Amino acid sequence: MAETAAKIRLAASNIGWGKPWDETVYAAMQAAGFTGLEVAPTRIFPGQPYENLTPAALFGGYLLNRWGFAVPSMQSIWYGRGGNIFDEAAQEALLDYTAQAFAFAHALHCPSLVFGCPKNRLQPAGADPAAADLFFDKAGRLAARYGVRLAIEANAPRYTNYLNTTAEVFALVKRLQNPGLAVNLDLGAMLEAGERLRDFIPDLNWVSHIHISEPGLAPVRPRPEHKELALLLKAVGYRGYVSIEMADPGAPEPVLQAIQAVAEVFQ
Repeated sequence: MAETAAKIRLAASNIGWGKPWDETVYAAMQAAGFTGLEVAPTRIFPGQPYENLTPAALFGGYLLNRWGFAVPSMQSIWYGRGGNIFDEAAQEALLDYTAQAFAFAHALHCPSLVFGCPKNRLQPAGADPAAADLFFDKAGRLAARYGVRLAIEANAPRYTNYLNTTAEVFALVKRLQNPGLAVNLDLGAMLEAGERLRDFIPDLNWVSHIHISEPGLAPVRPRPEHKELALLLKAVGYRGYVSIEMADPGAPEPVLQAIQAVAEVFQ
């Protein structure tokens, strides 16, 4: 049991480099022992990604058979989409679109979808917080039907005014007690909010995915928090993936360096 728990599965998000560098980065990930690729759907299928269920399944097969990668997580699931979760009149359309994302994830055998969507969750002045609870409860029930989980993450105040801290996200998910909801633990958001990893040890069972990131999605660099997180995850027997998340800096070198640094700490 201890030997199994010691192995933390690693992934990287494909928002961290440009498409021309895919195979270069895949090869580096494979060599470093990574077994997952986190995907932004529009990075693979620009335009209307959720209309490509069969191509998505074929892409998942290519990743697995050629590189040995599963798809543990999807992010940017509402990229380019309008609407606000506090607007009850808009919720039905948003839920319909989210159901398409769940079907896409199912085709990729992807168990977790990150809910960041900072613009879509801006809380208007005077808005009832219960409207967001209603949305997430419906979305979680829908996710459970597809056998996936919607993993809510904290977003810093520079992006939105709702669920800015990891503590607030845990409080929401624990309050709703919905089997289709989970927490995406984002290290960059925690660092920006001044939160400590050890404060969330009792809540780690609610986490379905983890981002190793920096505030503002800057290139990932070595931090003592990485070693602390690795120790905590091994201690609690975390079974999900830990994924590098960073914005594309325009060259592959930063993500290649991050792959090596993260592999050294977590494996």
